[in-house]
Amino acid sequence: MEKFSRRDVLGVAAGAVAGAVAASEAGEPRGSAAEGRSTSGATVNQTESVYKFALGSAPARRYGGSSIREHKLHNFPMSASMSAGLIRLAAGDFREPHWHPNSDEWLFVISGKIRMTIVDPKGEASRFDCGSEDVAFTPQGFGHYVENIGTDDANVMVVHNHADFTTIELSEWVAGGSTSVFASTLNMPVEAFSGTPTERVFIGTTRRK
Repeated sequence: MEKFSRRDVLGVAAGAVAGAVAASEAGEPRGSAAEGRSTSGATVNQTESVYKFALGSAPARRYGGSSIREHKLHNFPMSASMSAGLIRLAAGDFREPHWHPNSDEWLFVISGKIRMTIVDPKGEASRFDCGSEDVAFTPQGFGHYVENIGTDDANVMVVHNHADFTTIELSEWVAGGSTSVFASTLNMPVEAFSGTPTERVFIGTTRRK
């Protein structure tokens, strides 16, 4: 496990913002209402029992070659204290930096290879790789993100100990804050934020240059 400083994390966050900008400049903005639309308007996943939810066939929100399927309280009422999601990350994609104010997150790697980065309340960050059948845990309120570092799709399952977990995305925070403040914090020119997305990115593609 590798530990590094808050400054290192800010540098990675800057790279994530740059990647989000690159995605938005590519034609179809990632995280847009069109691309993130579910493939079905259904909100309830009907099965033969109220105790069962067909997560694998739940409506998918798609972001290029990546996607997420999930259940929360509104579509699986019996699961009143937990929720879950299946996330597919295409090669080179990342789940943008975010944190959950009201839940822990347990992550299980079904297939592929990912890199997790978790930042604790003291600004200490840990970065580590996970492969098939590995598990990672992110405590409530800790900042984190997931990268697909393999050459194939990575499939992960995330479980939250809250039926209606909430998420604060980095892209939403940047869009709602002062450009000059973020530019100064990340030691970047203000102009670099001129093309930042106005909606959450959720899943983006890593920009290497």
